[in-house]
Amino acid sequence: MSDGQTLSSMKHWRVWSGIAVVFVCGLLVGNIATTAYDNYKQQQKWEQGLAGLKQRVRNHLSRELHLSVEQQLAIEPILSQAEAELLQLRMAQQPRVEETVTRTTTTLRAKLNPQQQSKLDELYRRLERRWESDQNYVRGLPHGGSQ
Repeated sequence: MSDGQTLSSMKHWRVWSGIAVVFVCGLLVGNIATTAYDNYKQQQKWEQGLAGLKQRVRNHLSRELHLSVEQQLAIEPILSQAEAELLQLRMAQQPRVEETVTRTTTTLRAKLNPQQQSKLDELYRRLERRWESDQNYVRGLPHGGSQ
């Protein structure tokens, strides 16, 4: 009978081991998927640039403050005014930002190997495209971004 109990105990142990393995695999896959999704969302926010800022602020305030639809409509003009003012400040500083980033990129290139330099150049081109997109967004606002 002890052989039967040992066999039963081994089967029981295998079942629980299998369940534990499946659970751990699920945790790993969930963690990897969540990280990938978070990275994707962050990249989208970055690429949206200024065009997505007001929407992100509106969503954040609505969620955190539990705003009603009426309140959301009431704050829209306030957010639009703030957006215009912030964009004016941003565009006024943009030349200095570009100068600093260009100088820093040039200095960094000297410390990198050719493959890293190529990747840095691609990152810089993406940043330039985003700046251009931001400027186009500002120009498309009523009164060119100033109200």
